[in-house]
Formats: sequence, C-alpha cells, structure tokens
Amino acid sequence: MLAIVRPITYSTCVVSNVSVCDNKNYRVTIHPTTNKVDILCFGLEAIDASALGLYDSVHDTPVWVQERIAILMMTSGTPPTEPVDGVGRRIDKDTYWVYYD
Repeated sequence: MLAIVRPITYSTCVVSNVSVCDNKNYRVTIHPTTNKVDILCFGLEAIDASALGLYDSVHDTPVWVQERIAILMMTSGTPPTEPVDGVGRRIDKDTYWVYYD
C-alpha cells in the first residue's frame, strides 16, 4: 500500500506544553549570577535577527526587549505562568518568552 505523505504546517508550536507562535517569539534568559542576557529565537527565521545573542545586561538589549522584560518582571515567575497579551510570558525566575509583535 502506498501512503501519501503531506507536509504539516502549524501556525503555532508547543514548547513545554505551552503554545507559542513560530518566528515571533524570543526566549530571554537573564543569568542570575552574571546578569548577562541570552536571547534565542523560536523557529527558523528570526524577525529581528540583530536581537539574537549574549548581552552584558538587560540595558544592552534592544529597546523592544527591555520594554517587554520590564512588564514581565512584574508578573510571577512561579509556574504555571500566564501570558501577557502582546508582551510575552514569564516562564520562571530568570526566563522569559518575549513576543516580537
């Protein structure tokens, strides 16, 4: 029997049982001992590729990242966490998912 295989495309993906949009989400991790910030994009194509990488502090990141992190720092880092519309989600004490929109 011949099976027809069709590619499956999703507008969202699931990471740790949480749905996130492809290519518009960035994982921002603030290292607790050094305060260095690591930014990684979910998906294959980063919308703002210039934002990717390791920074010495939050103050060195792009302004749109700083603004979203400032809002998310006011939310609880204790799982399960809730998303903030148009901003992102705090995953734990040091990790944030930031939406690019």
